Amino acid sequence: MSINETIIKYLFANPPKTEIHFSESLRKMLRQENDPKISIPNKQVLLKSYHKLVRAGKIKKSVQLERILRRRAVRTLSGVTIVTSLVKPYPCPGKCVYCPLDFRMPKSYLSDEPAAARALSLEFSPYDQVAKRIEALENNGHPTDKVELIIKGGTWNSYPLAYQYWFILKSFEAANRTSARKTTRQTTLSEHSSLKKLRAELTKQQRINEKAKHRIIGLTLETRPDCVNLRTVWQMREMGCTRIELGIQHTDDVILKLIKRGHDNARSKLATQFLKNYGYKTDFHLMPQLPGATPETDLAMMIGIFDDPGFRPDMIKVYPCSVIKNSELYEWFKVGKYKAYPTEDLLRILKEFKPHVPRYCRISRLIRDIPGQYIEDGNKVTNLRQVIQEQMKKEGKKCVCLRCREISHVDISEIKDLTPHLFIDTYETNGGREYFLSFEDKKRQVVFAFCRLRILGGGLS
Repeated sequence: MSINETIIKYLFANPPKTEIHFSESLRKMLRQENDPKISIPNKQVLLKSYHKLVRAGKIKKSVQLERILRRRAVRTLSGVTIVTSLVKPYPCPGKCVYCPLDFRMPKSYLSDEPAAARALSLEFSPYDQVAKRIEALENNGHPTDKVELIIKGGTWNSYPLAYQYWFILKSFEAANRTSARKTTRQTTLSEHSSLKKLRAELTKQQRINEKAKHRIIGLTLETRPDCVNLRTVWQMREMGCTRIELGIQHTDDVILKLIKRGHDNARSKLATQFLKNYGYKTDFHLMPQLPGATPETDLAMMIGIFDDPGFRPDMIKVYPCSVIKNSELYEWFKVGKYKAYPTEDLLRILKEFKPHVPRYCRISRLIRDIPGQYIEDGNKVTNLRQVIQEQMKKEGKKCVCLRCREISHVDISEIKDLTPHLFIDTYETNGGREYFLSFEDKKRQVVFAFCRLRILGGGLS
């Protein structure tokens, strides 16, 4: 028996409850072996040994041990695995001053960002990006039976329509393989095939996927408010899209004009209403620290997103503006035309903002994963969310957004009564009334499950 199998048997008999306990168990086990040539094996190696012993019937399946052996297990605590891919470089209709231009990447993305680097190495192949990511996640012990596919890069609706259908078709083909290590025959359709054939084949692959090993249960696309209309929302729905990441950035028309955004606040509200009416989850990108903004105007803008029935998104991502080389904003920065307000002020307004976020909304991100060496000016605190949460706790402030109350992010040992109770939060939006139904503990400290419902015509017009 190999040393790795010996370790797994020891861990099976003495299951660790935490990462610290796991590390202590490993060190204790290796000390017992008393062999200086043996080094601590990584989790991927141990996981393979675990599966080998389970298949051989030498140990029983252990959910607790599997969870400990997964790398970055928090990624899939909800039971849904996120797979991200990027579209190829292509001209964007926007002229935004803050967007960096890297000819190798779709606009606004940098080649060193994790998902972007993977996409570049795979020549932006939709099939390979999904297939390789699923394989890597499986090797690290993550469940891949339910996949949420997030397609990033530029403005989705600005790409040729045939390319859009082809990209999603190839993504579904990759998910429909019998396993992450066995490739099934791909269709010969290319991004230059007829739209009729691509649509028909996509429908076929979507039906196959309903019973596939790797089911795509959610599909997210990125776009701009001025690219959302009745035609595009119907097309994206046919493609299988369930959520839209929408580049709102700001709600002040003066600032939007200054940064050359290309649309006004009214267009953002119209796009939001179209998306809500078609049943999409709306995920806003908000950008404090833009040219022309102050801490006070940014705080008012972010709070106003939830006060205004023209918005009230399901999710938000707060991406503070960063000055990146190869952007027009960098040229402004060099001549003194722009300088970001201090990070201390950004932290302050975010701490003031978070308690205003309603229970139905999830703050997905508080910073974009831009490598620090690219940032010439602006926030460089990479663990911004953690810093804010620690400071808020010391100051007695609390955020009740959906993410902060999801069971995977709450220490339930501190909650005495975990009996589920049904709560229904109702709020008005342009063109309809929203219902957020959730099962939570009595004090609403932890969310066990939730769903969203929109009734058209019941809200403001």
